[in-house]
Amino acid sequence: MEQHARLDAQEAALDALLEALDMSAEVPQDDRVARLAERAPGYAQYHRIGHKRQAAYRRLTADRAAAHHAYPLVLAALLTDDDPSSPRWFAQVLLTAGGRRRLQEELVAAVAADDPLRQVCAVGAWRWADAADGPLAERFPAARREAAARCVDPWARERLAERPTGRQ
Repeated sequence: MEQHARLDAQEAALDALLEALDMSAEVPQDDRVARLAERAPGYAQYHRIGHKRQAAYRRLTADRAAAHHAYPLVLAALLTDDDPSSPRWFAQVLLTAGGRRRLQEELVAAVAADDPLRQVCAVGAWRWADAADGPLAERFPAARREAAARCVDPWARERLAERPTGRQ
C-alpha cells in the first residue's frame, strides 16, 4: 500500500473523529514544513495529521465521557496509523476508555479479519496495548502469522511477517 493512500486513510479517520468531537485542529503555518515537503513528498500531510492527532488526544484525555462515546472512531483512527510510535496516544485513550482486554481483543480481531492497512496498524498498536497474558498473548501471534500467509499486498505482508519486537 502506498504511503499517500495510508496518509489519506489516516487523515480521513482523524477528520471523522474530530467532527464527532465537534472540533477542529489548528495547524500553524511553518516554513520548515514547506521546505521539508519539497524533499519528502507527503510530509506536509504527515505534519497536519500529527496536529489533528494531538488535538483529538488532548480532548479525549480531558473528557472521559467523550472518549467512551468516541471509542469506535478512536479505534478507527488507531487502525489507520502505521507510524511506529504515534499509536501510543490513541492506545492510551482506548485503554482508559475500554480497558486492556477490550483493546487487545479489538486488535486481535483486526489482525485476524481486517484489510491489510488495519492489520498492519493493529500489529503496530499491539505494543502500546499493555502487556498481554493468557489466551490473547497466544492468539495475537497466531493471527499475525495467518494474516501474513494470506496477505497479497507486499507492503502489508512484509510488516505482518516481521518478527515481533519490543513489548509485543
